[in-house]
Amino acid sequence: MSLAHRLAIVVVLELVYVVARRFVLQYLPWSSFEAEAISTVLRLITAGACWYLFRSLILSRFPNQAALRNPLLAVALLLLLSIPVLVGNYALSSPVAWMFAITSLFVAIKEEFLFRGIVQNLLDQKLGTLKAILLTSMVFTIWHIGVWDFTPWAFSQIFVASVLLGAVYIYGGSMFVVVAIHAAYDALFSFAPLIPQPLPENWGFLPLLASLLVVSYWAWSIGRENLGSSHD
Repeated sequence: MSLAHRLAIVVVLELVYVVARRFVLQYLPWSSFEAEAISTVLRLITAGACWYLFRSLILSRFPNQAALRNPLLAVALLLLLSIPVLVGNYALSSPVAWMFAITSLFVAIKEEFLFRGIVQNLLDQKLGTLKAILLTSMVFTIWHIGVWDFTPWAFSQIFVASVLLGAVYIYGGSMFVVVAIHAAYDALFSFAPLIPQPLPENWGFLPLLASLLVVSYWAWSIGRENLGSSHD
């Protein structure tokens, strides 16, 4: 099957997923177990299709253990994961919070297979790393319109988090790691508030931008090391 045909199948399934999920949420509360169960089944179907059609592309990178163990990456991820701790304030009931925390894993698998594993990898082959990360993050952000309230904070957070995940995937080489980061970030928000008096959400820009700066320096240093190794 050609690349165009496989991409067409993924696009159609993704459109079906979006329409079906919107339809479900018209008739069921977004926080209901029934709505989330249906959404999870839809996610697994689309993730399974991505895996079946593009498994070799999704697994085309190899973990760079030195890069993943670099303390700079740990600092960047701690800053990122501090955001739901500092500003998260969903106040969900305990059963609903646990439900969303558990299904965060399936959200992460679906979205990372599609956006990092397929879209970003294909763009990287055509446009280079930086453009691939930025364009994928733009698509990722637009894809969330209608899912999140359209606020500067919400969509800045989605875009920058996508850039971070894109960089970690490119320079760390591990799909498992980006799925784990994505799932952990969403799961922490599910349990928010995690401190007695969360800060206003705009305070989240501080750790968000700090995390972006640190991971950018990390990626630059890894790229420089790789360039130096290629010249040896």
